[in-house]
Amino acid sequence: MTGSSTLTGGLTAHLLPSGARPSALDFAGIAEPDIIWEDARWCRFVERTDLHDVRYLEVREDGQTVALAPLLFTAQPGGLLFYDPPRLVGTPGALAEPELLDETDRQRWAELSAALPGAREDQYPSLALATFGNHHGVAHTPGRTHDERQAIMAVLPELLQQAGDELGCRSVALLYVGEPEAEAVDHCASRAGYTATLLGAEGVQDLAGDSWAEYAAGLSKRRRVRLRKEVADYERAGMRTAVRCGPEALDDEVIALQVAHRAKYGLPGGEYRVRRDFDAVREELGDACVVLRAERADRLVGFVLYLRTRDTLFARTAGFAADARGCYLTLTYHETARWAVEHGIRHVHYGMAAYEAKHARGCQLRPRWGWFSFRGAGSDIFSETLALQSQSIERRLELVGAPAAPVASRHLTAPTEPKVER
Repeated sequence: MTGSSTLTGGLTAHLLPSGARPSALDFAGIAEPDIIWEDARWCRFVERTDLHDVRYLEVREDGQTVALAPLLFTAQPGGLLFYDPPRLVGTPGALAEPELLDETDRQRWAELSAALPGAREDQYPSLALATFGNHHGVAHTPGRTHDERQAIMAVLPELLQQAGDELGCRSVALLYVGEPEAEAVDHCASRAGYTATLLGAEGVQDLAGDSWAEYAAGLSKRRRVRLRKEVADYERAGMRTAVRCGPEALDDEVIALQVAHRAKYGLPGGEYRVRRDFDAVREELGDACVVLRAERADRLVGFVLYLRTRDTLFARTAGFAADARGCYLTLTYHETARWAVEHGIRHVHYGMAAYEAKHARGCQLRPRWGWFSFRGAGSDIFSETLALQSQSIERRLELVGAPAAPVASRHLTAPTEPKVER
């Protein structure tokens, strides 16, 4: 495919050589897009990871590039969990909640989990069509119609398998696809033998009003009462909000709090890794950085780092001191909205997980799907685990009150009625 692969509809596909870096000058689709995860600056940031090799897949029409898809190549176990297909399957946490399954399925999950460690090594090298940020990262040429974009999404599962073959991969996955793209992807992926899995839902808050007062007045009575209580508690605790923008917003205080936050939750990587990642964000996306800070007695007790496009904020990371109770909810959902509506922001993307908190504070939960194809030994173990994994996340969103409509291939395997334990 490094040369070309001809597809239906006059499209051709090219896997760019290792080290090739598309630029915004070469392809307008990655020059100031609405979604930060499709931006050329974000691509450069992702390339700086040492856990995946980043490759790019070009889709061309009449010799012109019409779409660009990022690929994360993982040669051996040890890639970042949410972008390493063999590790992502069967690991309890944000993308799998086996405790929500009924008893029979929980028992089966336990049996499969015992078999997975020995099967994972046979699934490398592995390739994911995705970028960091809970988004597939596919960028299209501006001005393409809905049908033209859908036609490209529909061929990506086949192209991903071809790229995987060229790179000697034993597993591939297309990750974090939402609507309306999911329908087109699922149709092609199911024919190619992929297993569809609900990975979760992106929390997105749409903001109305040009001032804090207008925004608050437009909320339901229940949400307005919650907002006032949580903001009052925040202020009574002595916390105030400061906002810094640009590269200088990522200072040593923010880095130190992030290091402590990761240590508290047992997350990998100490100060070296945090500082390295923050340096990369500062250098590649510094002008897009917005940091909301919760301060108490001149001490930083919480922060959220956002990346800004024209009218949207994308949450990148956050950190909170152990003694800053209540800071997370107010800073993230209320103080962010306060600053956003006063600075021309209409949407805030919060990422996945913490569904109850997001749903209760007015976020729409937009499903994100993944499709997996395993070819190494034990592929049946992975497929069955993925079906249970999807069922657990479907159950979670049902319990939150924001059920996800299944894609067609998942609908064929999903139970006709949800099972709810009493």
